[in-house]
Amino acid sequence: MILKPIFTTARWQRCGALAGLGVLTALAVACGPGEDGDSQSPPHDIVVNLGGEVSVLEDLDARPRVVGPRPAGAEDADAYRLASPRQLASGEIVGIRDGGVVAIEPSKPDRAVLLGEAGAWFPSADTERLWAVNEQPAETACTGQEVPQSVSVRFTVSKYETSGRPSRTVLALPCGLQPIADTSRGLLALRTTGDTGGTGAGVRAVTDIVLLDSRADAVAETIATNASVVAASGNNVIWRDDACRKGSCTHTYDVDKRKNSRTPSCESGDTVGVGTLDPSGRWYASRLRTNRLAILDLQQDTCRVLDEPAAPDSSDLEQTFAAVWSGHDLMLLDQRSGVLTSVNAADGKVDKRAEPLPVVNQAQIWGTAEPSS
Repeated sequence: MILKPIFTTARWQRCGALAGLGVLTALAVACGPGEDGDSQSPPHDIVVNLGGEVSVLEDLDARPRVVGPRPAGAEDADAYRLASPRQLASGEIVGIRDGGVVAIEPSKPDRAVLLGEAGAWFPSADTERLWAVNEQPAETACTGQEVPQSVSVRFTVSKYETSGRPSRTVLALPCGLQPIADTSRGLLALRTTGDTGGTGAGVRAVTDIVLLDSRADAVAETIATNASVVAASGNNVIWRDDACRKGSCTHTYDVDKRKNSRTPSCESGDTVGVGTLDPSGRWYASRLRTNRLAILDLQQDTCRVLDEPAAPDSSDLEQTFAAVWSGHDLMLLDQRSGVLTSVNAADGKVDKRAEPLPVVNQAQIWGTAEPSS
């Protein structure tokens, strides 16, 4: 199977009550403005990996305090780099490093607890734990079954706590199903239904987006056909119509309402590539075809275009920016210039760091301390 990416960058925030579910980048529910009368303080204690050196910024303009120095002999390498870094509701930063899923406390970002082997991961629906994803070769795991050519692996998922305790829940999905996220109604997955694009290395999987039953061994509901997941968080899934060739090709599926709808339109162009949903699933940040950035309000059906240009010919947000949500604040680190920007998705207020950060080797933002209300 040609793997489709497991998405999302997110940030955690404790709120008085949780929304219905958490998926992928659904790390915790952020209390939106006007929902409880409380305001949110600016992001602080921002944990960044500046390309092999882990630092903490007390605030947007603070001088980086190095907590994970570059190891001797690793001047041209990044020993700390995480794949798919984001935070759980409990606060731990989680990501993939050296073939395993690790958990990191924000107060000790240079230390990592290995939870288990994994090629990918996503948060559990309760936002406190996580699922680790592993692969078994299809030639042995799918022996005797007729599957599309693009199905090269069979996936298993293991549920972990961040304490490092061994997993007690391991599920093996049927061949042709790739787990993407966890929801209160079951695991979200891509089901490969066929191949397109020729043979060999040029073959591409044709997939449906489905919800699985409680044992993850059968499809309970089909959300979309010939489609792929772009982002998922809160009760929303952003997905792309893979047969679409012009205009807006992205849609939103509301897991609670079991309803598909088009994403809000932007006068400056249609959204493209992979973006990021905030933890509540309300705001979606993405690149536009015009190389601008925008934040879509899925609740109000509006689009706010930002004065932040993406790299020419880029499609995914992460090709230009490292991004993380801190409540309803989106922090963007331009990996070309080191400029760090915070955008309030609710009112559009933009705060930009006075001096660029010294970025190398595609710097990352891992998360922040819990913002006070």
